[in-house]
This record gives sequence, structure tokens and C-alpha cells, in this order.
Amino acid sequence: MNIIPYRVTLLEPLLATRIAGDPNSGVSYPYVPGSLVRGAAVAAYMRERDIAALDAGADEVRRLFFDGRTRYLNAYPVDARGVRTLPTPRSLFHVKGEETSIYDFALETIYEVDDEKVQFVAAAKESQPFCWMEDNHIFFIAPERRINVHTQRDRVKGRATEESGAVFQYDALEEGQTFAGWVLVDEDADVELVSSLLQHIYRLGGSSNSGYGRVAVEVEAPQDVWRETPNRIAPIDDGETFVVTLLSDTAVRDPNTGQYTWNLQPALQQLLGVEIERVQTAAGEEEQRGVWRLEEVGGFNRAWGLPLSQAQVIASGSTFVFRARAAIPLEAIFSAEWRGIGERRSEGFGRLAFNWQSEARLTRVTPPESSPIAQPTPKLNGVAYDTAQRMAMRMLRRELDGKLRKAINELQISKRPPISNAQISRLRIIAREALPHGDLARLQKYVEENIKTRRSVRDQFDRTRLGSERLSRWLEERLSQPETVWNKLGAQNVSKRIGDNVQVSTQGNESLAREYTIRLIDGVLARLAKERRTEDGGSR
Repeated sequence: MNIIPYRVTLLEPLLATRIAGDPNSGVSYPYVPGSLVRGAAVAAYMRERDIAALDAGADEVRRLFFDGRTRYLNAYPVDARGVRTLPTPRSLFHVKGEETSIYDFALETIYEVDDEKVQFVAAAKESQPFCWMEDNHIFFIAPERRINVHTQRDRVKGRATEESGAVFQYDALEEGQTFAGWVLVDEDADVELVSSLLQHIYRLGGSSNSGYGRVAVEVEAPQDVWRETPNRIAPIDDGETFVVTLLSDTAVRDPNTGQYTWNLQPALQQLLGVEIERVQTAAGEEEQRGVWRLEEVGGFNRAWGLPLSQAQVIASGSTFVFRARAAIPLEAIFSAEWRGIGERRSEGFGRLAFNWQSEARLTRVTPPESSPIAQPTPKLNGVAYDTAQRMAMRMLRRELDGKLRKAINELQISKRPPISNAQISRLRIIAREALPHGDLARLQKYVEENIKTRRSVRDQFDRTRLGSERLSRWLEERLSQPETVWNKLGAQNVSKRIGDNVQVSTQGNESLAREYTIRLIDGVLARLAKERRTEDGGSR
């Protein structure tokens, strides 16, 4: 028994489309389906093996992806504590107008409640599709969603036209949320490979070229002790009633007709190897009753490039009440929960739990307070590292350029600066020649040989003021101490980070300090020339 826990953090909105809404809309499931995770693992497997198509007949391929020996469970939302929540049982209800007390039809019929006032909790599927039960308390959570409106564009013209311009909308899961799931692996030899495939998943869902589907997957160490619900498994005695709750959509067929059915009893009886019967009101047994719902599911086969045929499934959260006609041992219950029931188990279908609900009356409480989710920062290497380094430097330069412009424009310069246009132009030419290589020595040489040694020129630089400071003194400090340019720009601690190991900063970057020192000098000289033109009546 091998369990691989994984967490999916959405870096972009996720569109895991289900059958819902009108034809011009795409509505996402409120969770990350196991079929998406399996499909992304298949793509990672093909990249690793450098193959264009899977050999569906190969034993390794069937074992990893198709025959149910490896099962990719749905990733459901985590609460503020990081605990994976579960689909809300459909047997839960509250009295209209009194939402604090929650009752469970599967455990007890509440006779004092008027049927007309009963409101099933799971009926409000969009507002409380997931829950967590502990002792006699329960809270509900729902993932955040984002609705975007898009316009179809003509592939050739790149814009909407009369023939190709339909308006449609996507109802997707909002970015920044974390979902948790498991992969159940029967074969010990496959654990390392499956873990590696999960770690190489970077995108999930549809419209990946339109700003959807980028994810970060965190794979935890494999476990060997596990149950999907928090309570412990207990054996079921002969004649005892028990509740089965479906923790995912479940597809089972009628053994006589071969059609999809809501009747879970034949498949469950075969799975347990023990005869069972369904508790139902038709037999006069009203103390317990199950609540279920049928839904349509589809899918898409990338190999064929075609949608899968729609199938009728029993919706997640459905509850059934059975009576055992013989004792059901712990091993049979554990095996049923481990393997799952019905079809498409490799995609996360057919998950079930025995006697998850234990309290007939629950108190609704407020969910734990959520905290901002820190998105995992990947460690980059190779081409990705080099690209990220260039991106971070561009981001840093863009911010520094803004600070440079602000510093130059805010300098106080007296009207009609005493320095001549000729001196400004000569020094600007030297500065521009020195800029490509950050050659401060050339500027210093020019200042020493042409400004300090010539009295008439030195007087012009001394009489020109930047605020209260002489231009000659200001130039000397900039050229002798280029690292102080960050103080002048207000950029002492500016840095940019991408990923876990790519960071650029102004601190300790001597070449960048020399470059921005020269650019600051050139910008100040340009400002002086502009002030002189303004006083001479020239164009600004």
C-alpha cells in the first residue's frame, strides 16, 4: 500500500470544464479532477520517454494510467489549517431559517421537523460543496471563482468578425488557492516514477494559452497509513445498518441491463463479498434513509481529439443506508475504500467511505480563518535560470529608470546657470562615450585635465549650483564614490526576485552603480542645457 500526497496551488485561474451552463460558457468543477492530474502525468511520462504516443497495451502504461492499479484521486480544497476537505454529504439538512443546527437523514429521521421546511445543505452546491466534520461540529467551505468574458477572434485577422465573433464566458477557479489529493499506488516499484511525474506537472485544464491553468504541484513523501476520512474503520456486525458516503462521482452499471444506474447495492455487495440490503422507506423502515443525485459527466480524449461519450454517474456526497446480512470484517471495508468502486477508478471516480457520519445532529461553526497562501517558489536552472535572470534585471532597470528621472527632475537648478553650453556639450560627449563600459576613469581624467587645471572653466562649474552644492563638488563625489548614486536615487535596497534562486539587487552591483552614475551625470547636464535654452527664449 503506497499513498502519495500532493498539493496543487493555482498560479493562474483553472478551467476544469464540466457539463453545465449554456453552450457559450465553460463552467469549472469546484475542485481539481483526478482525470486532469492523470492526463498531465501522461504528458509528463511521454516527455520523459520522448515518445509521441502511448502504447496502451504496454503493461507499465496500463498499470500507471488505465487499469486502476494506480488511482489519481481528486484534489479538494484545503481549509486554513491545510486540511483537505471532503464533499458535503447530501443527507445533511437544516430547517429553513435556522442554519445553525444541521441534521443527518442518513442517521435519523427528525419527526418534529415539518417536511416543507427541510432544506438540504448540499442543494446549495455552489455555496457549500465541501465540509469538515469533527465530533459534533461541522463547517462548510467553497473555493473562490472568477468569471471572465471572452470574444472569439478570427484566426487569420486576429480580431472578431461577423462570422467569427461569438461572446462566451469562463467560470473558473480563482488563482492562489490550494487543493490537496492523493495518488494510490498498488505496485511498490511505481512509487518513485509516479512521484517524479507529479513533480513535472506545470499546467492543468483548458485554455492554457489564454492565461489559464498554470499550477505548482508539491509532492510529499509517500505514506503507508491512510484513510480518506478522519475517523477509524470499525467492523460491521450481522444485521447492523451502515452508511456509505460517496467521496467522488461514481459510475456503476446495472448487472442485468449494463446501463449506468443509481443502485449501488449490486456493485457494493460484489466488492465486499457479503450480502447486504438497502434500508428504504418502502419497507416501512423510516428511521434512516439515503439521499443521492445523478449527474452527467463527460471528458476529452487527447489521443483521438474527440470528447468522450457522456455517462450518468452518482454524484459525490450521495449517501446510502444498507443493512449487513452477515458480518463485514475490517479487511473487507479497508479493501473497498482502498480500491474504490465502479468504473474510471484511475481518474478518481468511485471513492467511498463507510460510516463517515457518526452524529445525527451537528452544530454549524465558522470555518478557520484563512491566511494568505504563499505560492511555492521553484528553483530554476539551465535556460530557465538565464531567462529569469534577464527578466529580473529588466524589472530592476525599469524601476531604477523611474527613480532616475524623478531625481533629475526634482533637482533645484538656478535660472540661467553660469556654465556655458560648450562646457555642457563637451562633458556630455565624454559621458556618453564612457557609458557603454561604465568607464568612470575617462570622465575623471577629463575633469582633472580640463576642469580643475583651467581656472575659467573651473569657475563656471563652481558658480553653477545643484541646490546648495557646487556642480564641481557634486561631480567629484559622484565620480569618486559611484556607490552613493543609490542614495541620490532613493534606491538603496531595491531588488527583484524570480523563483527561489534568481535575485538581482542594487546592493554590491558595482557595474550597475557605475552605469547609473554616468547616466545621472548626463541627465543633470541635459537639465542644465535645457534651463539655459529656456532663459535664452528657446524651445523647451
